[in-house]
Amino acid sequence: MIPNTKISHTILEFGKPIIFQLPDSHSKEEFEAAISIVIAAWNVVVIDAWNKTDKFERKLLETLKEGPKQAEIEVKRLIKRKKTKFPTDLRAVGNHWVREQDGEYIFGCEARGNVENFPANETKH
Repeated sequence: MIPNTKISHTILEFGKPIIFQLPDSHSKEEFEAAISIVIAAWNVVVIDAWNKTDKFERKLLETLKEGPKQAEIEVKRLIKRKKTKFPTDLRAVGNHWVREQDGEYIFGCEARGNVENFPANETKH
């Protein structure tokens, strides 16, 4: 099933546990760093699902072992959140951006899909 929500909205909803940890007066750079972590966790689960493997998840977690323990814990939580709360959304995030407008940060991104696995029988032409 192809989701009917904007991928940017879905990613913000998915990333709430990380985004809400930012201080009230966070900078654009801090928001960009947080959203990059959120997207990385989302994409490894999606790409592994496309390929029926866990290779990318394992590689990300292996890389995080070299850094702060809390970063590894937070990414593990995000991975679990993706698998339990968003399991059927198999869109990956491609290009993404954060821009400032009227004192607020606006997040946008492009969805990427594995076209070989999208159902064509429900597509209207």
